[in-house]
Amino acid sequence: MYNLDSEMVRGGTVCLSKAGLAEGTNANTLKTAAPNGAGIDYCIDGIMYHFTDRDNLVMTALAIQPDAYSCLYLVTMNATSLADTVNGLTIVKGTQRLTADVISGRYPLHWPQPSAVTECPIGGFRIDTDGVTFTCGTTDLAAVVAAGTVTYYDLFAVPTAPITS
Repeated sequence: MYNLDSEMVRGGTVCLSKAGLAEGTNANTLKTAAPNGAGIDYCIDGIMYHFTDRDNLVMTALAIQPDAYSCLYLVTMNATSLADTVNGLTIVKGTQRLTADVISGRYPLHWPQPSAVTECPIGGFRIDTDGVTFTCGTTDLAAVVAAGTVTYYDLFAVPTAPITS
């Protein structure tokens, strides 16, 4: 994947509008609600795509995040996401760290990389568990919000800087 900071830029893979990523209406889902009201515009290797806002997008099943840990999850789309009304997103889990270590600055949270060069990052979320565990694709985000913290991010590309607190 060539991004705009590469020497051989011929295209680029970036998200061109805010995704408005949020918890979906149904359990264990996400939704996109772009603030522009028109959906998400994104580019994969120089080719433009458009994804209309959707609710109840199924979350990728991933490994458990234990209690008292923080982790970043990257949300991506590809060209086939357009026709898929249920599984239009792919989620990649980052390296989890003890929340106390992240807050103290001992260990930062690094963004994971997309699972394939054909995946465009559109957003992500950070989960800080406190009294609960989280399993992407199984645990409802409302349960995490009740006990811990969920923070959503709209992305242009994978951030180069980690989250340090």
